[in-house]
Amino acid sequence: MNLTLDYLKSSRKWLAPNLLVYGNADSYQPVFLLTEDATAKRIVVAANVIGGKDQQVSYSELTDVRGNAIPSEITSPVVIIIPRNEVFCYLVGRPSSTGFKIAKNESSNGSSNNGLVDLMIMEVDLP
Repeated sequence: MNLTLDYLKSSRKWLAPNLLVYGNADSYQPVFLLTEDATAKRIVVAANVIGGKDQQVSYSELTDVRGNAIPSEITSPVVIIIPRNEVFCYLVGRPSSTGFKIAKNESSNGSSNNGLVDLMIMEVDLP
């Protein structure tokens, strides 16, 4: 697979400017299953974020540079991050058809600056 050719063959492209990145890749969201001692009739399922803020971005929340809404579902998406400040940002996992997770790199000096990025989102025609 030649990624450069895939980018050139992509059918739809959007440039989404000025996304503020506050997410932390160290966050983890476990699922808990709880039962009550008094009765066996109630089971509680809960999810909780541990270790930081998880930043999930949906395509429907974004607009392109012309102010047009980006479609809520994109087939075979590719997301390229274009940094706007000194904070390093990256994708966590692979983008899905409805969105993606993004995180910033926690600096070793304890600075808690947020990242600012532009996103190039493309729909790639896969063979």
